[in-house]
This record gives sequence, structure tokens and C-alpha cells, in this order.
Amino acid sequence: MAAAATLVAACALVGWWLKARGVDLHLGNTIPVTGRYQLHLTGWLLAPVLVAAAVWYAGPRLAARLRWGAVLAAGYLTAVAWALALALVGGPGAIAEPLTHSWEYLAEVDRIDGMGIGSYLGTFTDFIISGPGRPGWANHVAGHPPLITLLFVLLARAGLAGPGWAAALCIAAGAAAVPAVLSTLRLLSGEDWARRAAPFVAAAPVALWVATSADAIVAGVAAAGIAALAHAAVRSSPLLAGLGGLLLGATLLLSYGMVLLAPIVLTVVTGVQGWTARSWRVLAVAAVAVAAVLAGFAVAGFWWLDGLGLTAERVRLGEGWSDRPTWFFLFNNPAALAVAVGPAVVAALPRVRRSPVAVAALVAVAVATASNLSKGEVERIWLPYAVWLVALPGLLPSSRGWLAAHLGWPVLVAAGTSLSW
Repeated sequence: MAAAATLVAACALVGWWLKARGVDLHLGNTIPVTGRYQLHLTGWLLAPVLVAAAVWYAGPRLAARLRWGAVLAAGYLTAVAWALALALVGGPGAIAEPLTHSWEYLAEVDRIDGMGIGSYLGTFTDFIISGPGRPGWANHVAGHPPLITLLFVLLARAGLAGPGWAAALCIAAGAAAVPAVLSTLRLLSGEDWARRAAPFVAAAPVALWVATSADAIVAGVAAAGIAALAHAAVRSSPLLAGLGGLLLGATLLLSYGMVLLAPIVLTVVTGVQGWTARSWRVLAVAAVAVAAVLAGFAVAGFWWLDGLGLTAERVRLGEGWSDRPTWFFLFNNPAALAVAVGPAVVAALPRVRRSPVAVAALVAVAVATASNLSKGEVERIWLPYAVWLVALPGLLPSSRGWLAAHLGWPVLVAAGTSLSW
């Protein structure tokens, strides 16, 4: 805890020092995360306080006594309520507001709808890097594969246009990571630990970025795919292995960085069955399904490797990359992750060896930082990895006090800041 607090404070101080000398970190003033300090002392602050009190009082008891299916359902509903309550601190408009900016996905929905989905996929890479007579995509569209924006286009075509419905999709999908993580944890480490961890997973500080960030969709789909593979390994089910592969293939088309889910996938499948023939079959079926998804989009006109190469080039050409000192984000990235997962997870890190999937998640974020393509905003970008860390407090011997800290920390952050990206 002392080391984490020192790291966060040092990043804040050094970040402010760099800003005073003209270095633009593109983080606002809430370093190490992105946003600005702003007090929200209104009646809306009662929403997360009441949810936190309810989770602290009843969460561990219900997690221990309810049948397992009810635990998963309650975890999902709690995650939705927690994310909404934290977002409501800024008022009802704050829930959908993050999706309304000109650099967001919704800014391109009308353009894509007008050109048609076939043309969108076939020419997507032409507009990743803008040029003379070639208007590039909005920042977030250009920085991701086409599927994530396509989801919002399809939502609009279904009559659910606008930031409100888009926010609902983000929150609903992001909350799905909770039952996926808990069901996987039950297979890997037993039901006792999964039940102890349930309140921490359902009401984690990462909910600050579930409402409302499209990265929540990535986290939900990725966790569901990994959970499907875990169950496939237990049941020796090609159908579940194929479903997991399809979901993970879709995840690669939501975010290029999700290739780093590989350590988590391998850890989960082999953690359930070991390096057995059954594990190899599950991985083989999943790999075929992933390839099928990528091949389907290639036939439609988008080749994933081309998109990755152009996006990496675009990142290196952008001010957000060139302005940010690489050395600073070697420290700022883990500091931002510490803020996102909260103090209870930090306190449980000495026990991380008892959770191979959490170790795999830490390996993934270390590789992401070493790639030099993750510079800032990782508190939301790393949501698909962070959801595998928030179960760690279930290993703490005295969890009620840490649950209070786990719940109080995001309420404090929400009350004192306006987060952005």
C-alpha cells in the first residue's frame, strides 16, 4: 500500500512538474488518470453511497448463502447499479456525456450508415491515417478495428440511436464481465474463493470507466469468451470452445490490444485441465473459430494485420504519442492501474501467486507498457485485464474492512473528479 501510494503521488507530482515546463501529457490534471478535479457535492452523491452501504452490509452474506446461479445474477445487477450510481454523481447527463465528443465512435455513425456497411469494411483502412482529400476517421474509430464502431451503427439501425442507448450497451456489456470472471474463478480456484470475491468483483472501482466507455464492451466480450473456454475445458465441449473462440475473435476486432489476452487464455484453459489432450483440443477449436472470424472480416474487406500496422503508424504520428515522454508512462501506467483497481487489490498483491490468472493479467499489462503503444488512458484501455485482478481481495483474511476501502475509494474519486479520455 505504501509503495502504491508513493507511486501514485510521485506520478502526480512529476506530471504537474512536467506540465509546468510545457510538456503536454494529455491527461488533464488528475494524473495519473485522465480527467480534471471537480467537486460533486450534490444529492446525486447519495446514489453510490447507498449502493456501497448495501453491498458492504449484505454483499458478503448473500454471496455466501445464495445458490450459485443467484450469486452470478446478483453480481451482474450489482455491477450495473454500481456503475450507474458512480456516473450519477455528475448528474444524469454524465452517464452518456463521454460518448458525445467529436473523437468518439458515435461521431462517425451517420457517415458509416450513409456509405453502407460493405463499403465501410472495404475501405476502413483507407481512412485510418488522414491525408489530402481523405478525411480520416474520428480518433477512437481510427484507433480500433471496425467492429466496435459497427456495433453502434447496428444499434442506430435498430432504432436505438443516440448516446443514451450507446451508454446502455456499454454498461450492460461491461457488467457481463462480473459473472464471467466469477464463474471462471470458481472453476480455477474453487467456489469458496469465488463467493468471497463476489462483492469485490461486482462493485469494483473499475466501474468508474464501465459507465461510460466503449472499452467496457471489450472487457465484457473478452471475459465471456475466456469463461466459455474455461467451461469448455471442464466439459470437453467443442461447442463451448467454438463459442469462446468466436467471442475472442470478435474481441480482436474490437481492440487490437486484445491479442495480449493470450496469457490469460492459456492460463485459464491449462489451469482447469493442465497441459492435457483435452486442453489442446479446446485451444485448437478456439483457434479455428478465431481464424474464422478474422477471415470473415477479411473477405468483407478488412484485414486485421493491415489495420494493426496502420494504426500503430498513426499512433506514432500523433501528438498524443510524441508529446508524452516514454519514461514517464513506464511509471504512470501502473499507477493508473492501481487507481483503477483500488486499495484492496493493491493490498492483496503479495498473494497474487495464488491466482495464476491475475499473474497472467499483470504479464499482459507489462507487455502492453513495453510495446510503447500504451501511453496514458490505460485506466479504461486495460479494463479487459483489470477485471481479472479485482477478485484478489477474496484472498485477504479480513475482508470486511478492505471491502469498505474497495467501495469507498471509487466514491471518493467520483466525488472529486470528472474523468475523461
